[in-house]
Amino acid sequence: MAETQVHETAAASASDGPTPAADGRGGDSLFKNAYFLMLSTGVSAVLGLGFWLVAARYYSEEAVGQGSAAIAAMRLLASITATTMIGAVVRFVPRAGRATGGLVWRAYAASSVVVALAAVVFLLTLDLWGASYAPLGSAGAGALFVAACVAWALLTLQDGVLTGLRKAEWVPAGNAVFSVGKLVLLAVFATTLPVLGIFVSWAVAIAFSTLPLGWLIFRRLIPRQAAADHDVEPPKVREMGRFLAGDSLGALFSLAMINLLPVMVAVNFTAAENGYFYVAYTVGGTMEFMAINMASSLTAHASHDPRRLADGVRGALRRMTLLLVPVVLVLIVLAPQILAPFDEDYAEHGSTVLRLLALGALPRIVVELYIGVLRVQGRTGVLAAVQGTMCVLVLGSAAMLFTPAGIAGAGWAVLGGMTVVAVGCVPGLRAVLRGGDGGGPGAGHPARSGPSDGAGVRAGRESGPDAAYGTRWARLNATAGYGTSWARRAAYEHGSPEEGARGTRSRCS
Repeated sequence: MAETQVHETAAASASDGPTPAADGRGGDSLFKNAYFLMLSTGVSAVLGLGFWLVAARYYSEEAVGQGSAAIAAMRLLASITATTMIGAVVRFVPRAGRATGGLVWRAYAASSVVVALAAVVFLLTLDLWGASYAPLGSAGAGALFVAACVAWALLTLQDGVLTGLRKAEWVPAGNAVFSVGKLVLLAVFATTLPVLGIFVSWAVAIAFSTLPLGWLIFRRLIPRQAAADHDVEPPKVREMGRFLAGDSLGALFSLAMINLLPVMVAVNFTAAENGYFYVAYTVGGTMEFMAINMASSLTAHASHDPRRLADGVRGALRRMTLLLVPVVLVLIVLAPQILAPFDEDYAEHGSTVLRLLALGALPRIVVELYIGVLRVQGRTGVLAAVQGTMCVLVLGSAAMLFTPAGIAGAGWAVLGGMTVVAVGCVPGLRAVLRGGDGGGPGAGHPARSGPSDGAGVRAGRESGPDAAYGTRWARLNATAGYGTSWARRAAYEHGSPEEGARGTRSRCS
């Protein structure tokens, strides 16, 4: 902490303008954003629990299984673009300046087109996905399914945009409106739509959040950022393309793990068993999304001022441990009581799944924070390797454990896979905290640097002997004394740290 503060002071004195942290959006913005995101997760979890409680009371077990299967498929397809693009949105929106509006519009348009095509392909192959998806076979249900997939993708990206704009306080409000809306509609459709009412209520309620927050983003928040950061040079297309090339691949792995797991359960078990699993998965999955939210806030915060990365990681680990460990203990001890209001069958068949998923959230803290570090550093090759390993371990072990363990096999797979990957990520986090090279799983020697280092290597080859080179993150980060050894050497080789900081800040502040 002290070393970082010393370097910040030195860097500030070397510049004519304020440091990124001095704009009033540094300091506590990381944890403010994170707390609002976790509040959003908590609100969604409580109201989501109420949603499935009402569903279990007013709909048959088969209808719950079919509705949850349709929702799982919708989230899977929507996340094809939302999950792969949200990392870039959180990474680049904080420093897009006057180009923020165009960047967000392009992300929305690309997401909508790809998701709509994917949803149509899914419907055309519906017979291959099992009996749980049969209710989506009609033209009306299919059209609603496509629209819901696109809307869910926009809702997910919308949360990322608000996080990138450092206005995450609007996320819990939007999710609360969505959660209350779908709960009300669920009761309304209980008699008129006894089979599809669960999915229709969820799909229609998406508009309650997406439309008003979309107006707020484009008419208020983006114009304010564009005016405040008018002189900031927007990220280049090539820079964003390099980031997306690695980050999207890793995000696809994460997408498959989170959203394909319930689809695998729906395909391999009866609709009733899928209902038992999905309720437990909804409750237990809340913990992992808290870790993901903290990592997203870390990415947005440190992208705006990379020198705060180590302090951000240290604080995030401490806060996540204090917040999640008590909640995990409650879920483990009281799992049957938490699921009992749904029905005794839910408590009997879902308690083990809930306990295992809750335990799996603890190693997930380490994994997600390391993923946030890799995004800030632009090391998307390592990021893809971490997320790919996580996906293969969880889905592969789940497929093997379904037969001996039933639906609990999915819980064992999550716990085991997360633990193995977390062990591999610990060295990387420790290096960042100690001011080392931030290496971890897949991290190589500078001479074997991956695609994320390509821009700096090319700049070194193409520049003259007196030119500074390396990525902007590398040069700015060198003033804090941490980052990869290549990054620090690239920042110091042909100029003082102060010069590197000055050159970076002139483009970023």
